[in-house]
Amino acid sequence: MLLLAAAFLVAFVLLLYMVSPLISPKPLALPGAHVVVTGGSSGIGKCIAIECYKQGAFITLVARNEDKLLQAKKEIEKHSINDKQVVLCISVDVSQDYSQVENVIKQAQEKLGPVDMLVNCAGMSLSGKFEDLEVSTFERLMSVNYLGSVYPSRAVITTMKERRVGRIVFVSSQAGQLGLFGFTAYSSSKFAIRGLAEALQMEVKPYNVYVTVAYPPDTDTPGFAEENKTKPLETRLISETVSVCKPEQVAKQIVKDAIQGNFNSSIGSDGYMLSSLTCGMAPVTSITEGLQQCRFRTSLGKSEGLTAPGSNQLGQVAAPPVTRGAAPPSRGSHSTRPRPGAPERHHCSMLVFLNCRPTWHGNPQWLPSTTEVVTMGLFRTIALFYLGSFDSIVRRCMMQRAKSEVADKTA
Repeated sequence: MLLLAAAFLVAFVLLLYMVSPLISPKPLALPGAHVVVTGGSSGIGKCIAIECYKQGAFITLVARNEDKLLQAKKEIEKHSINDKQVVLCISVDVSQDYSQVENVIKQAQEKLGPVDMLVNCAGMSLSGKFEDLEVSTFERLMSVNYLGSVYPSRAVITTMKERRVGRIVFVSSQAGQLGLFGFTAYSSSKFAIRGLAEALQMEVKPYNVYVTVAYPPDTDTPGFAEENKTKPLETRLISETVSVCKPEQVAKQIVKDAIQGNFNSSIGSDGYMLSSLTCGMAPVTSITEGLQQCRFRTSLGKSEGLTAPGSNQLGQVAAPPVTRGAAPPSRGSHSTRPRPGAPERHHCSMLVFLNCRPTWHGNPQWLPSTTEVVTMGLFRTIALFYLGSFDSIVRRCMMQRAKSEVADKTA
């Protein structure tokens, strides 16, 4: 019986993978495509431009520093695969004036054609304790990291919808999934990007335009080196608990996910675990992506206001009528009576429906399988271990600082 169930499960998963190309977005062909990269003069942005250029794309680099732009252009051009490819450089601050950004995008489209992919990589990081940061720091980071992504996206979206093709990439950060000591200003600006991306994906998906949000970890870039100069001790020690990634590795994964139209782009096992734990109600653009996330979505709390095929307005899947006085199903069936006082949980994703078991109740519920509970429990345990170690670092730093203050007073 177990072998039969296992065989059925394997066959079902294989069927989903076979059907996935019919449901997933058609991959974007980069040869001849016009890719605009903001913050493309260095770091992850430059590596993304190189990766796209290697695949035959035409590149527009947007950044503030003209000298760095020209230097990046020379480096990118070394990776051309044909004589027709072009690298265009435009100097502008994408976070200050929308009209300037709009004019820059129009200028780029006049020279290289409509934008097929926009990569919002312009950003900066400043860290410090909440009470030590100037209010202007919060304003500056929100302007650069958030509005610096809003303006270019707003400038390209109309053309993409008219052409019914396009990709928009937002480069967030793992600090946009998890708030950490010293990142009250930075994390909030990166969390804002996710909210923007989720809402925008719902608007543009009917037009065959897809959004990708990338959550890179600490990456060996000039910006990261600059950030380390002012990090509080606690923040620096927390950062050192994980290894630093190469920008080339990050860029390859982001480009791959953007081409496929995946909403989420994570790097490494830590990134996968963090994305799985924080996926929430994020969009799913393929069966493959859904299968990776749905085991964690089954643990979501009550989700109201959304519906799935065959469900009511609360997201409850329609159940056959219950005859008054009828006996409940036997223990051998999939349905069991919930314990008294158990909170109701409703889920609106069909992917969740496929992976859940109904329980006997006047109104049906959907519960995760044992494997899903164990897997998510394991991931959550690891996450709590990390958070506990971070709290321990903060406490040790507080104790050391207190001892230093006492020593200074007695000296």
